[in-house]
Amino acid sequence: MRSKKMLSITIAAVLSLSMLVSGCGGNGNNNTGANTPNNGEGKGQSNSADSPKETVELKAYFPGDKPSGFEDVLKAVNEKLKADNVGASLNINFLPWSDYGNSVSVKMSAGEEFDMYLDAPWLSMSQMIASGSIIPLDDMVASRKELKESIPDQMWDANKFGGKIMGIPLGTVQGTLYGFVIRKDLREKYGMPELKTVADVEKFLYTVKEKETTIKPFVIDGRKADKLPALFNDTLNTGKVSYIETLVPMFYYSLENKKVVGAWDAKTLDQSFERATKYYEDGILSKNIAQEQNAQTLFNQGKYAATYYAADGVEGLKYLDALKIDGAELEVVVPHDETSKPYSNYQQWNFLTIPKASKHAELVMDVANWLSVKENHDLLEYGVEGKDWESVGDSSYKQLSAYVFPGFVLTWRPTLERTPDNMLAGDKEWVEKAGAADFFNLSPITGFSFDAEQVKTEYAKTTPFFDSVFLPLSQGVLPIDKGKEMLKDKILGVGGQKVIDEIQKQIDAVVAK
Repeated sequence: MRSKKMLSITIAAVLSLSMLVSGCGGNGNNNTGANTPNNGEGKGQSNSADSPKETVELKAYFPGDKPSGFEDVLKAVNEKLKADNVGASLNINFLPWSDYGNSVSVKMSAGEEFDMYLDAPWLSMSQMIASGSIIPLDDMVASRKELKESIPDQMWDANKFGGKIMGIPLGTVQGTLYGFVIRKDLREKYGMPELKTVADVEKFLYTVKEKETTIKPFVIDGRKADKLPALFNDTLNTGKVSYIETLVPMFYYSLENKKVVGAWDAKTLDQSFERATKYYEDGILSKNIAQEQNAQTLFNQGKYAATYYAADGVEGLKYLDALKIDGAELEVVVPHDETSKPYSNYQQWNFLTIPKASKHAELVMDVANWLSVKENHDLLEYGVEGKDWESVGDSSYKQLSAYVFPGFVLTWRPTLERTPDNMLAGDKEWVEKAGAADFFNLSPITGFSFDAEQVKTEYAKTTPFFDSVFLPLSQGVLPIDKGKEMLKDKILGVGGQKVIDEIQKQIDAVVAK
């Protein structure tokens, strides 16, 4: 998931914050009478020549804190909605992250009428779909040109549920690209050319280890160490892998024999595990890696020469404080073989959904369409131009105020996003590439989303081994031979083969379609 302005995407921004779903006409949710906009052609363009529409207030619930200065921006948004004769105004309510999912579920169960909210596979989307609590959007999307075109076809197709569009997918990148942020000044200090491959990065890290006395080679938070099997691998960001992630942690899919295996049998990972073992023993990886939680701070303080990077629009921005160090320069290194496109399933993790109880589904979609026009998108996502931000060309912006809207709840459109003007040049380059659907190859298991219901007992027993075995193996703390054998014994010992068989069954069903 890019959260240029949220933290943690992940947070993953991170949550992590990387970490937050169709029939239209027959559901009784269409507007009727004077308030019903025409079928979507040209939505978002001014309709002021038409008869003025009565304004209907649309109520929305989203997670998080209300942005600074939000009242002024929302006022400007509603004024422009009125000027463009959309027939709607927005009443956006923010609920605490800690209780967001439960709060929305309670409101829906109680019959409260509201018109849109953020849902996601990691929230309650599956349950809401199963209970019929949210409506399909296929026909309404098809009739709204700006909305449909602002999101790539691959992203629409890959984010259906049961073959239907159950929410507008909200995302900015179309696939995952990993790499490194390094101290360019140190690379140049030791006469090294620009780093292009993982082997080049390895040479840089060992050079720093040998020659620097106060700067250590590489830092990453322990909780992100599951990225290391991809990061220190010669197939990074290419389609040359023989095993791809299933998105079920610790289980992989073989492109050669179409079989699901545990990480211990995913041969693509062996190189990474071997390197992790060596790096840990040689001091390239910190002996404290399992407990490390301050990688960003340590890198920004100049104590490390390289750290983890993801082209998500968030990760690269975390390290700009390192530029305050006298003489420090940074660059982004993303190993990539231009002859081989990486795989992507184009999956997004946040969706704008419409409750079945809403009486204004068509109008919600008109607003979503209106927000898919650049000037309208920019108004809500970045604020009032000249007050909250100013344009830097067509694709960047300079922030002028503290206004930061969480675009992942409503406004993210891959074709419309701007990048902050202070981004590292390499960061901007790779984020733009990651946002281009054609940069990737479609994963053969696109559409697979694991339903553990049939093996929930066994699956629940396997999950603790992610922290206790897989992460130490990825960190090099557990040597490759011992770690792989331990992971295999632990998972298969609690019924893990049933989990593998169930994943296989579900992937086979998806592939057969």
